[in-house]
Amino acid sequence: MTGLFVNGTLMRGLQLNGNLTGARFIGEGRTMPCYRIHTIGDVHPGMYRDDHVGSSVPGELYDVPDDLLKQIEEREPPGLYIGEVDLQGIGSVRGVLYPQPLAVDHPEITRFGGWRGYLAARDGRMASPFGSTGAWAWHHTGLAVRSLDAALDFHAGTLGFTVVFEARGMSDLISSVVGLPGLEADLAQCLSPVSGQTLEFIEFRQVPDDCPDLYPVRPGRAHTAFLVDDLDFALSSLIRAGGRAMGAITEFSEGRAVYCADGNGSVVELEEASCRATVDSTNWVPA
Repeated sequence: MTGLFVNGTLMRGLQLNGNLTGARFIGEGRTMPCYRIHTIGDVHPGMYRDDHVGSSVPGELYDVPDDLLKQIEEREPPGLYIGEVDLQGIGSVRGVLYPQPLAVDHPEITRFGGWRGYLAARDGRMASPFGSTGAWAWHHTGLAVRSLDAALDFHAGTLGFTVVFEARGMSDLISSVVGLPGLEADLAQCLSPVSGQTLEFIEFRQVPDDCPDLYPVRPGRAHTAFLVDDLDFALSSLIRAGGRAMGAITEFSEGRAVYCADGNGSVVELEEASCRATVDSTNWVPA
């Protein structure tokens, strides 16, 4: 028997679920946040791995007899194949994938939260699957620390985190995005081995003595960061909801970003990253 993760028309109630006759449904599951999906001819999804701008894709897990697994793959639409997929809380299993070079020629639908979410939005049954800002992924949680090196040593040694991005000696960029002149920082983003969550540690320097408590720059203060398609639109939506920009919209090599206050004493970072989709409906557009 082989564990098989499916994320499209093989799921219960959809067109090709009958191809799983003889398999045992285990339950619903989600990939680690490193996958993207596109709609292929509006017939089925195509999922592939992207460790740089990925998300967690929902689907279903089945226990499949080995002889049936080959039949399932042979009956899949052209291009789809069975490969390794990493699931949250489970690890590596077999899963239905699609070649990235072929997928990128089709509309991306990652932001809809899976194939069922996309179908609901396309058919007008979902008004706003990702909030008024259009935030389509939770990118990381940031935590200010006294010593970046000490934080990395502790979380790597005791909790198994691994560093996936690091930037030392930041000055103008961090000062601009946070909104504190003269600010400096070292930061690193680390991936949890058990949840797929990214934790960002930041050691701030040159923090003004009169810095308001709202700014997440003193040890122990935190912020959350979300990916949005259109940063200007997302910021306008956040302001209409009672928030405000703390710093300026700042251009990083990965894209534009800004720190915002949410009106309730918390800080939200908005990061612009493309996750576009083409849908013949306006019901899903943030308003």
